[in-house]
Amino acid sequence: MLTTFDTTEAIKQLKFDSTDTCRLESYKRYRDLYRSNFATPFRNVIYKIRQRYPLDNTTAQTLIEVNLFRALTDFFKFLTTNNDFQIITDSQDIWDRLAEENNFVSVLKEVCIDNSRFGNGLFKVASTNEGVKVFSVCPDCWFPVFNNGNLNELAGHILLYDLVKEGKKYKHIEKIHKGYIENEVWQVSNDALSFPVDVSEFGLVEVDDFSDKWDDFVLFPVKNSCESDCYYGESDYKTVMSIVEELMLTVSQNSKIINRHANPKMAGSLENTQMNPKTGERYVPNTDFYMVGKDGVKPEYITVDLQSAAIKEHINTLMQFFYILTKTPPQAYGVDISANMSGESLQKIFMSSVAKVEDIRAVSLNNAIKRTVKCSLAFSGIKDAEVSVDWGDAIKLDYTEIVKVCNDRVLAGTQSKLSAIKEMDKSTDEQAQEELNRINEEQKQEAAPGVEDLVISD
Repeated sequence: MLTTFDTTEAIKQLKFDSTDTCRLESYKRYRDLYRSNFATPFRNVIYKIRQRYPLDNTTAQTLIEVNLFRALTDFFKFLTTNNDFQIITDSQDIWDRLAEENNFVSVLKEVCIDNSRFGNGLFKVASTNEGVKVFSVCPDCWFPVFNNGNLNELAGHILLYDLVKEGKKYKHIEKIHKGYIENEVWQVSNDALSFPVDVSEFGLVEVDDFSDKWDDFVLFPVKNSCESDCYYGESDYKTVMSIVEELMLTVSQNSKIINRHANPKMAGSLENTQMNPKTGERYVPNTDFYMVGKDGVKPEYITVDLQSAAIKEHINTLMQFFYILTKTPPQAYGVDISANMSGESLQKIFMSSVAKVEDIRAVSLNNAIKRTVKCSLAFSGIKDAEVSVDWGDAIKLDYTEIVKVCNDRVLAGTQSKLSAIKEMDKSTDEQAQEELNRINEEQKQEAAPGVEDLVISD
């Protein structure tokens, strides 16, 4: 835990801080898991498989890469962002332009990916000559600074970036305070900071003061739910690493066995073999043959009993633990989805997943997005902007369900026809009013008597 902005003291603290050391080591492992680089995080599993099934004796690959980690992260990214997400401000035109220029939806998805795999994600805002920039920062270069070690009293942030110039390595140290940023560049020798250099050589200013526009931080963390004695969030991968490891081990071992017996061996007696006249050896053509028993034994293939039912049950049990610990149902990965499943059914099935997403929003995501937007607007000349986030429904109802609910409410007198049309058609107030006027006009015409009905007969 950092308690100072002094560069030399901060580096000393980081060297002896087990929390940040473990955090950065975990980030490396979680990044490999997301990218399917399993050789390092699962080296023990690979060693066990290779030891029992050497590569020289089989054509099957060493490890079957079951990347449930990436599937888990992508699911929560989609569940968080792929709906009617909308940011509403009192300077909507300016924010819409900034969001389009910075592709804010993509930035949000990047932060959601980092938040799932690392347990933390970061929005950052910068004011440059080209305009306001909104982007995500990987938390492996982020170190918060606390006053007197109090987790509830944040003094600022330090970001450490790697730089290379003319073959030499440098560290860009960005100290983020409220209203300004200090920039330092240090040359690196033997993986240690040796001496500071002039920041202007790298196109930086020593102090970037923007307090007249925005008197707060420009870095906005997002985190998974965490404990009161820990500032950092927890990765979605932490609780299921051992389960996925066992799954890959089980699948890989059975793959090896199946591959080994893909070319079955034959057993039989001597009279089942043929004589090679040149070598004098007895053999069976085109197969591996084992001599067993006495003459007269019927030849038969040696087959393997995989106990497929037991293996399937074991894998299903592991997957059940995976679903419980990750708060995801099988339907999140396209499994067991029936053709007639309604939106209301999905809402019940995804109840735990939606609750987890809403928890993350309540903990930090809502606040981080609001402050990011306010900071962006402040750099654009709009101070103290009002910002709200509308997430929409994570799991939407089917259109037929929406129509039924709206019709029932109109008949019960708890909803107007105008609001029902607006909800069903996703239209504006003006469009809904025009549609309602057309409906009323048609109803009047249908209710009016025809000309032939008005003629009085003799």
